[in-house]
Order: sequence, then C-alpha cells, then structure tokens
Amino acid sequence: MKPAIIFDMDGVLIDSQPLHYALDIRVIQACGYPAQLSTVVPYTGLSNPDRWPKYKADLNLAPSPERLIEMAEEAMRDIFNEMELTATDGIPELLQGIKDMGLHCGIASSSSHELIELVLNKTGIGQYLDAITSGEDISNGKPAPDIYIRAAEKAGISPASCIAIEDAPTGILAAKNAGFTCIAYTNPNTYGQIFTHADYVLKHFDECLPIIQKLGGN
Repeated sequence: MKPAIIFDMDGVLIDSQPLHYALDIRVIQACGYPAQLSTVVPYTGLSNPDRWPKYKADLNLAPSPERLIEMAEEAMRDIFNEMELTATDGIPELLQGIKDMGLHCGIASSSSHELIELVLNKTGIGQYLDAITSGEDISNGKPAPDIYIRAAEKAGISPASCIAIEDAPTGILAAKNAGFTCIAYTNPNTYGQIFTHADYVLKHFDECLPIIQKLGGN
C-alpha cells in the first residue's frame, strides 16, 4: 500500500512558530505575568485546549482557559489576516512531488479550521491538500495519537502506512503513538527540540522526497 503523507502546519508548512511564541508572550504579559521566550518554548506543539489550561495552572493566570484561548485566537487571527504568509522554503516543491507520485496528502494541525484555511488560502498551497484534520476535531490533543488516527481515517489508509512530518516532540510522539512513521524537520526557530522518537530527521525539505520514495512512495 502506498503511504499517505500527513503534515503538521505550524513550523512545517509555514514558519509561524515565532508568531505563536510572540502571541503567547503577549497574552501572558497582558495577564500580568512577565513572560519571555523561555517561558513559552516548553509548550511548543500543544493545542490551544491543552496549552492554555497549562499556562493558567503553571503561571497562575487570572482569566479562565476559555478566555485565554479567545484572547490568543483574536490576536493570531488579526496578525495572520494582516501579514503576508509564505510557505516554508522547499514546501511547494515537496507538495508538488507528492502530488506527482499520486499520494494522499493531508494536514494534522492543532490549529483551528479557520486558521488552517486562512494559511492555506494565503500561501496558495491548499490545492495540494486532500484532507484537513484540526485540533477541533478530536478530544485529546498532541501528544495523544487522536489527531493522527483521525487523519489516517480520512486518508482511508492504515496508520502503519502513513508518514507524518513534524517539527516538535509533542507532535512526533502523537504520530508515533498512532503508529505512523515520522519525519522530523529541524526548524531553526523551534530552539533545540529533541527528536529522539523520530524515524528520520532532516534540515531542509529537499531531503524529504527521497525518504518518502524509500518508504514506498514509488
């Protein structure tokens, strides 16, 4: 069986992780906590429903988790609407290569459907994606396997025949817990993430297609 290729979005399809760090810092500081980069990096890859309750508990923030999520989504929506977004270097070529191989290509992102669609429309890469799975679609966020199990179901392919492309340990664990093969992308803006559980690690997406071919893409 040919594999399905499932991408994380933030930090993989687009280099948005610095924006997410900045937004988290802004919201946390608005709550009176002196957040800095080192405050938010350990929460990389967690979905909003998981990340903001942890911030509230760990940092003793006053607003409810629901209100924190609203604050973050409002700020992120505004920024993503205002700025020009481009796909990560090498991603359009990789997506075209996957399409040329006739493989299913999907997204498994902790972001909302609204934000995913916004990113796909602004970068122009939506044409390559067959299915979208959002953190809104599942009960348990990464590192639980739910989002990747759902993505495999949408592809109609066994998880054992699926390949995830991730840039954060929580996402890698989610993919591995679901039974996927996982390729880790070393995004320079994710600050020394450890990819112990990944099957492959790459520094640029021009390295990815040969791995997919090796794993049965041809």
